[in-house]
Amino acid sequence: MMMCSLFGKLLLAFAVASTTAHAAALFDRTIYYHNTPPNAAGHYRYEFQTSNGITTKAAGNEHGAVGVVQYVSLEGIPITFTYVADANGYQPEGAHIPVVPLHVLRQLEYIRTHPAVDERRSRRW
Repeated sequence: MMMCSLFGKLLLAFAVASTTAHAAALFDRTIYYHNTPPNAAGHYRYEFQTSNGITTKAAGNEHGAVGVVQYVSLEGIPITFTYVADANGYQPEGAHIPVVPLHVLRQLEYIRTHPAVDERRSRRW
């Protein structure tokens, strides 16, 4: 009887904890939101913040956009990155984004500056 009661209490505690975590995820909400829709020249701006710590700000026009995003990763690490999106593509920057190793950049430069090899002529068997 004592074991059954202990098991019931553990089961109840687990159910409450599980429900609380699920409810917290469901009730994350926007706590700040500001949006300036595109005007006649195409310029727009927006920013928002949610109760779970996500913040973003962006602005742009027909030529591109710039912005910043902040959040906390699942590991608890604060993440911040900025981005530019323009004729050169999407260009994010942040401490969490891996950098291309120097040896790879050197290899790419070598490939770019040296002529392609004629495979048939290079094989003389």
